[in-house]
Amino acid sequence: MVTKQVFAMSPKPSAIIIAGGYSSRMGELKALLPMGGSTVLDQSINLFRSCGVNDIVVVTGHRAEKVRAAADKAGVRTVYNPDFAQGMYSSIRAGVHELCENSSGFFLLPVDIALVRRGTVNLLLQAQAQAPADIYYPVFEERRGHPPLLSSRLRDLIGESDEPEGGLRTILAALEADHPEQIREVQVADANIHFDMDTPDDYFEGCIRFARKGVPTMAEAKAIIDHIYCMPEKGLAHGRMVGDVAGILCQTVIRHSGRELNPQTCRVCGLLHDIAKGHPHHEQTGATWLRELGFEEAAEIVGAHKDMDWSPEMGVGERELVHLADKVVRGSRMVRVNERFEEKLALYKHDPEAVEAILGRYRLAQNLAAAVEAEVGQPLELIMEMASASCSH
Repeated sequence: MVTKQVFAMSPKPSAIIIAGGYSSRMGELKALLPMGGSTVLDQSINLFRSCGVNDIVVVTGHRAEKVRAAADKAGVRTVYNPDFAQGMYSSIRAGVHELCENSSGFFLLPVDIALVRRGTVNLLLQAQAQAPADIYYPVFEERRGHPPLLSSRLRDLIGESDEPEGGLRTILAALEADHPEQIREVQVADANIHFDMDTPDDYFEGCIRFARKGVPTMAEAKAIIDHIYCMPEKGLAHGRMVGDVAGILCQTVIRHSGRELNPQTCRVCGLLHDIAKGHPHHEQTGATWLRELGFEEAAEIVGAHKDMDWSPEMGVGERELVHLADKVVRGSRMVRVNERFEEKLALYKHDPEAVEAILGRYRLAQNLAAAVEAEVGQPLELIMEMASASCSH
């Protein structure tokens, strides 16, 4: 289980971004396709910079002048690979020759695998700091992906080797066969380590994924709680129920109001809301963990599940629905709002400060319930009855 200090004091190696290919199946230069207000290349550069990796080399080839201009604008250096038509290995070699001498290692990332989250890079850096090895592979759903982190010891091996059949994959496989103890697999919560953009359809899918990067998928959430921040079964049972109720509340609001909300966001954030339970200020600690993994939107929702600033004119969104769902679930069963808070008030009746805080949360929950009832034209108790029926199946 990873502790809350998981991202502290990690080493900062270099990164090589391969951007020299023809982009023939895409029909346009992949590196310069727009994404998220910048470009695909900028997304790759910003990924490493956000993790403190500032020694970044972009390898150019096809249409090198345009890629170099974009890299110059981003403030990173480039190296031209005159043999780019021979394939990726020649570009990797060109990038390796350009690395700083004092680099502690280097990431390898093709430019079209631009949606990797910073949590993946941070976890690889943390693994390198904990146990020296030659290769660190990110793993999601039992499959390795990009970007691998290679030790500086492999720089000469790659830089001096003629391309073998199979390219870099052959070299790394031979190293693993001879020295398996030098290989580390690092569990990450990031399906995008397997996603590259080769075709226009891939790019369209990539833009959709980019818009949803801030919230983990259910599979990514499972990776978080199974491998990174493990949760006890009691906490999981509560999280599952809060997620189910939040999702049903969300679907009900959508059905009656037509607003664009995401039930899956509610389910995932409900599942993860108590991920840091047992730690001081667990809601903010959980938000910090998710933010460091690259899930900004989920972090905001999880950080607001205990207390939040809200007024009726702000409306009801995913954040509010997860907050309310947490207030109508005790353990793994649904309860009425008044039942949940009257129990708390009885428990802390001799602590005036605690009573004041509980009453504030009680009023907020009542106001949120009233806002939901106004949206759907049904009492919350009826919605909860439908939720209970759905959860029991």
